Amino acid sequence: MMRDITAFIEQFQKTGEYRTPPESLGKPRKNGLWTSLAYNFRGLGGSMLRATWLSHQGKFNNLRWQECGLHLLWETERMGTEVILEGFSNLKDAGPVVVVSNHMSLYETFAFPPLMRAFGNVAIVLKESLMKVPLLGQTFSTLKMIPVGRADPRADLKTVLEHGERFLREEKTSVLLYPQGTRQPHFDCRKFNTLGVKLAQNAGVPIVPVAGQTSFLGVGKYTKDFGPVDTSIPVRFACGPVIQVTRANAKEAQAQCVDFIASKLEEWGRVEVRR
Repeated sequence: MMRDITAFIEQFQKTGEYRTPPESLGKPRKNGLWTSLAYNFRGLGGSMLRATWLSHQGKFNNLRWQECGLHLLWETERMGTEVILEGFSNLKDAGPVVVVSNHMSLYETFAFPPLMRAFGNVAIVLKESLMKVPLLGQTFSTLKMIPVGRADPRADLKTVLEHGERFLREEKTSVLLYPQGTRQPHFDCRKFNTLGVKLAQNAGVPIVPVAGQTSFLGVGKYTKDFGPVDTSIPVRFACGPVIQVTRANAKEAQAQCVDFIASKLEEWGRVEVRR
């Protein structure tokens, strides 16, 4: 069934909420090799190939990006898995913000940023190595990105602060980053670094935590990007409160972000939280 992308975005902007309607939920698939192959080919593969093809033609823009991200969500629903979004009304009229989220799989790299686009421009802190992937790197280069190498934390900090402040202050563009660094199937509160808070404080903008449950797509054995699919696990994103950051309350703001994400993951009950 064809879906109206414009109508979806308009409704999401209006309510900040979404839950897969019954008529859009496919028959649950039996977990296993064929289900995983089907999703990785049609869902992830389809989104990536379409984005690459459009980029090669010079037609990849923010609307096309949203289409590719929503294609991934709708393929998830076709497999019989619910998609649930909540709390994003917090971003209405918030202006440019720093968004920090946990990082579980490749899923949120493709599906989450296009959803953020419903509330304004967004730049993503991304692994530099992804920019070098043939064809896909060309696609990423057309978007607002802050590439980091992860080999030198001090250099990465300087890069994110410098480019992030420019996006936030001069271009009025929000910045999305994953303070865990690498993808993890669990959430370790102690390893959720303070880069987001530092950027928000330096740029004079609020910070917003987002909890994501994307273990629907697991980490692959031979390649981390394309892993096994568990259709019984709903895909969830929950947006937390807009938190003002100052030098005086920076530690408290960090604690609020971590606690929101940890509490949501504990509430959903599918992800190990290490406090």
